[in-house]
Amino acid sequence: MRPVSLVILSTTLLCSALSLSAQAADLEGDMMSLSDGLSTVISSNNNQAMQQALTDMRHAAEDAKTATPPSLAGSAPQSPAMQGWRSAFDQLLGKISQADQLVKQGKLTEAKQVAQQIAVLRNENHRKYR
Repeated sequence: MRPVSLVILSTTLLCSALSLSAQAADLEGDMMSLSDGLSTVISSNNNQAMQQALTDMRHAAEDAKTATPPSLAGSAPQSPAMQGWRSAFDQLLGKISQADQLVKQGKLTEAKQVAQQIAVLRNENHRKYR
């Protein structure tokens, strides 16, 4: 009976590790999408390219908001740290919406200024949660 318990425990631990690894990979993909989109918004002068980048950024931010970063693994969902994580994404989503509205109005220079604010938010939150 003891070997069976050991196999079950080992399998459970392996599945947990794989699950955390998959979440980290998804979060990493979301962060790459955010980075790529930000680069596009900052460097582009094309409304359509900027709008698509902002749409992609919105989807990535919404997905990342539901994830747990490795630095907060094991934190309770309602802990102050996790609430701060989600709040950071709320701020990011607000800036993405602001930039999107400016692009729709043809105000690309102003949208790029908001994108610079997004970069500042990124840098601040990387220091906290990376």
